[in-house]
Amino acid sequence: MTSADGRPGAGAPGARLVMPLILLAIFTVPLSVSGTAVSLGDIADDLGSSPTGEQWVLNGYNLTFACSTLVWGSVADIVGRWRALLTGLLIFGAGSALSMAATNYLVLDSARLVAGAGAGAVFSVGTAVVSSNFEGERRTRAFALLGSVAGLSLAFGPTLCGLLTQVAGWRLVYGFQLVCLVVACAGMPLIRRAADHEKRHAARIDVAGAVLFCAATTLVLGGLALGSATGWVSLPFLLCTVAGAVCYGLFAWRESTAPSPLLSLRTLRSRRFSGITLVVAVASFTFTNAVAYLPVFLQGAYDFSPGASGAFLMFLTVPVLVAPLIAGRLAARGTPLDKIMTWSIALLVVGLVLTGVGAGPGLVWMALPMAVVGVGFGLQAGLVDGEALSQVPEKEAGMAAGWINTVRLGSEAIAVSLFGSLFASFVGSAADASRQGFAVITIGSTLFAAVIGVWSVVLMRRGRQGEPLLPRSRVRARSADTGS
Repeated sequence: MTSADGRPGAGAPGARLVMPLILLAIFTVPLSVSGTAVSLGDIADDLGSSPTGEQWVLNGYNLTFACSTLVWGSVADIVGRWRALLTGLLIFGAGSALSMAATNYLVLDSARLVAGAGAGAVFSVGTAVVSSNFEGERRTRAFALLGSVAGLSLAFGPTLCGLLTQVAGWRLVYGFQLVCLVVACAGMPLIRRAADHEKRHAARIDVAGAVLFCAATTLVLGGLALGSATGWVSLPFLLCTVAGAVCYGLFAWRESTAPSPLLSLRTLRSRRFSGITLVVAVASFTFTNAVAYLPVFLQGAYDFSPGASGAFLMFLTVPVLVAPLIAGRLAARGTPLDKIMTWSIALLVVGLVLTGVGAGPGLVWMALPMAVVGVGFGLQAGLVDGEALSQVPEKEAGMAAGWINTVRLGSEAIAVSLFGSLFASFVGSAADASRQGFAVITIGSTLFAAVIGVWSVVLMRRGRQGEPLLPRSRVRARSADTGS
């Protein structure tokens, strides 16, 4: 971390507590999704059955989270990362408090919109703080820990929130989140001290770009929700998609002409940065789809209870706890990160294809391939963010982190919507139909992910040849010298 002489990684007084605080905040972000999903039944019992209200308890959070990550990342580079992170924690905490006190769906859904906006800051700015305050092997270990904590939240979050709901009701889930966020806020003076060496970018916030980006993202994600419900050729889906594409086009034009763009198009032209970012999309079409639809498949094809399907899913999620630490150790010992990313892509693709093939013969044939998928995801979790951020000047770390999370959320939304719509068309009253549908669509989705993976590897290798990597300190120095 930052020392008194301003050198990152030297270890300022109390700096050892900074990483745990950021990890605690990061842990709360996916927990807010899984905890809400587990508690929906209890929420419906308390507030009444309302399909629209229940849907937006989840969708509202995801929507503002997806819209805000890029905006928060760029804002943090301008106003200072500790300020942006504190603001995000306060907004996230306010949303959690309102959720806990909600007495109807209007208040609860509105509170979830607020919470998602704050969570976007926690995720994107938190990773940027880590990126700018660690060097070398310590930086690699820090991002590996981020991946492990995200895996911990993913693997055990539903179980924890299920217990909280069973003991004291759904409100305790949001109360637990609020406690975590309050603790993180209390430690902000330490994070402020660690971020003292960071120089704010003298620029104005690109408000027009932010409005265009949020409008485009809302239209596209809303269109996906409509498409899965009304069909992929329905008029509402087509109108939302076209309008979203137009807004994205206007956003790109705005960013190419704005003096202080929300998203630097120069960064996107970096082949290595783009290649690393595509690894995230591979994970969306493999691991994320598996997490979302394996429980549905198990309950439909094998008549599993929700608890039993969640327990079986641990073959997939538990390896995510360990694999990031293994990847960090391999990187620290000199294994090229390109090789680790390539292994990750290969394991994700091969593991999920075998999972789909094993869906027909029986569960015993699915367990080992599911673990392979979990290891593949864990190898890139955390490291992909750290490696991508190492490609940009320190002053743009927030923007780059926001873009990576935007790609992550956007590709997840597309993957889950398309997979769910196709899977629903196969599922019938017979278990064989469910098994056949899961196998066919899983393999098809995974082959599409393989194409993205190949392109990712090609871009990373070409980027390494054409854009030689600089040590992080030299990236800072070059940024300071050129003013770029």
